[in-house]
Amino acid sequence: MRTTIELSDDQRAKLLALAARRRLRGYSALIQEALERYLKEAPNGGQTGSGAKAARVARKIRGTLSKAEAERMRRRIEEVWKRWR
Repeated sequence: MRTTIELSDDQRAKLLALAARRRLRGYSALIQEALERYLKEAPNGGQTGSGAKAARVARKIRGTLSKAEAERMRRRIEEVWKRWR
């Protein structure tokens, strides 16, 4: 899957230099390697801090909204996603 990430000029330069030392054509493999290492070493499979807490809370309240409340929430989430850049 392709995605876009924001890098500083310094980060990009360092990645390109490391890729060149490893005789790679680009730095995608380096990003994948770093991400895999981070996710492997991070507690809860990379879901840390408030993210893990939010997931636990969401699982606990599953099914507690009325149909009308759930529909309002679904519409609000849709609105937010439309404005997401």
